[in-house]
Amino acid sequence: MHLKCPWILAASKDGRSNNFKVKRYCPVHKYYKTNKNKLCNSRYLEKHYRDKIVCQPNMKVWELKKLIKDELDMYVGRSTIHRAREKILKEIISDVHAEFKRLYDYRDILLQTNSGTTCVVKVEDQGEGKLVFNSFYVCFYAMKKGWSEGCRRIIGLDGCFLKGICKGQLLVAVSKDGNNQMFPIAWAIVEVENSFTWTWFLKCVTHDLELQDGRDLTIMSDMKKGLLKAVSEVLPESEHRWCARHILANWSKDWRGLERRNNFWRCARASCVAELNFHLDSLNMLGNGICESLLRYNKETWCRTYFNCDRKCDIIDNNMCETFNAWILAARHKTIITMLEEIIVKMMERIGKLREFADTWICDISPIAMKVYQDNMAQSMRFTIKWNGEYGYEVEDTSLRVVLKYCVNMQAQTCTCRSWMLKGIPCAHAIAAMHFKNLDPINYISHWYHKSTYLKAYLTFIQPVSNMQMWPTSTNPPIEPPPIKKMPGRPKKKRRREETKHPTSGKLSRRGMEMTCSNCGGYGYNKRSCPKKARPADSTPANASYIQRCEGRGRGRRKRNCC
Repeated sequence: MHLKCPWILAASKDGRSNNFKVKRYCPVHKYYKTNKNKLCNSRYLEKHYRDKIVCQPNMKVWELKKLIKDELDMYVGRSTIHRAREKILKEIISDVHAEFKRLYDYRDILLQTNSGTTCVVKVEDQGEGKLVFNSFYVCFYAMKKGWSEGCRRIIGLDGCFLKGICKGQLLVAVSKDGNNQMFPIAWAIVEVENSFTWTWFLKCVTHDLELQDGRDLTIMSDMKKGLLKAVSEVLPESEHRWCARHILANWSKDWRGLERRNNFWRCARASCVAELNFHLDSLNMLGNGICESLLRYNKETWCRTYFNCDRKCDIIDNNMCETFNAWILAARHKTIITMLEEIIVKMMERIGKLREFADTWICDISPIAMKVYQDNMAQSMRFTIKWNGEYGYEVEDTSLRVVLKYCVNMQAQTCTCRSWMLKGIPCAHAIAAMHFKNLDPINYISHWYHKSTYLKAYLTFIQPVSNMQMWPTSTNPPIEPPPIKKMPGRPKKKRRREETKHPTSGKLSRRGMEMTCSNCGGYGYNKRSCPKKARPADSTPANASYIQRCEGRGRGRRKRNCC
């Protein structure tokens, strides 16, 4: 209670009734709220904003001050905020050195608790017994066995930056399970992303999964630095697909527009050559040389028409890796062992949840496969079937302006649209042919989407690991953290967005729109330089002075005349 405020409430316990009795009460309140509080000191800030500062160690004092003002509506001095921030950063730095020194111990405890796991710690000898961290790789036995028994032969590769006080990049190898969800296989921490680190990472993955030369494997990636060279060296016989979204981002720098973008996705999703040529002809009408610019990227790497049908996976983007990078975003802000442990815990919990998720299926086919199957079932109702008396069927689609005919072979389980072979799920034409012969199309869905195959991917569990304080003391040599390399220039605050991405909030940019004159409605100029603008008879054009300055001069500033 403030001294100048008359508000008071006095009560005491009655000995007879054991109730509290109000003996004095003044409801008048004359003390107003203030935005200063002595209890909000550096100790309080250190406790309540520790996670924020750990996730963003480069946060400025004024940014933290604004955050406190927005959340607590309270004024705190800069010196108080600075003291709290310095205490947390000192603890973080000490934790970083302590965790790097026990990386060998962490490797040993992982190998001890999870037998069959591969864990590699790579260091550089700086002389005089000083070891500096270089890279860390881990692939659990549960992931090896799950991929070899329950996942299709496709692996997505990608890298992402570490955002905390530990700098570097995280390389990941991710596949897809029977429900088309991500299935992380292995991950590694490296200093930089180049051909040498990608080659080392791919060699480790190849050894763990016994891929040999990649003859029965498909690699999905974007055009990462050094990744194309590493794949061609380590897995020369594999099918290498490029992420269509990254190709669109590069191609659309010269060819913008919603209609062009939609036509690009139609070309990428085309499953046969005739469909691809039709969409390329439509795209060619949207610009002179637009198709030649697109086909500079090898169409066999990003167009579904040329994909291998043995994988039973027709993805054209690398979203499985992007999903994993976003899933571990919070962990990427933390120190090295804390980050690795958080990723492992998330993987350990995910295996148990996905095994329970299989109990909710309404049939033995995965929900994602059932959705595709039901969509194809709805489309199959508009087709006309003609049977050759053996295994061949001619399926006519008369709902469009042009009559389209597709050939289905039930014995070979093929269709000329190639969608059935690419996905492993009967297409609409095949379903129409099966209904003609009173066959159940659900029996023709590939075994990769069955519950039994799905559960094989999550048959083995990841065992938990105790915290650092409970690890046995060892004689492993301590590892020093790598020196922090300061990059030239001012650090970027915002992520550089791709051309196809737009901000989720704020004012919509007018970039790429043609200038319009508000005076006459013409295009390519505004009302200031409008040719129809009324001027005196002896006046010069609005941009005459600019033209005079530019005539006879090159780019750059004007030089002063020296006398």
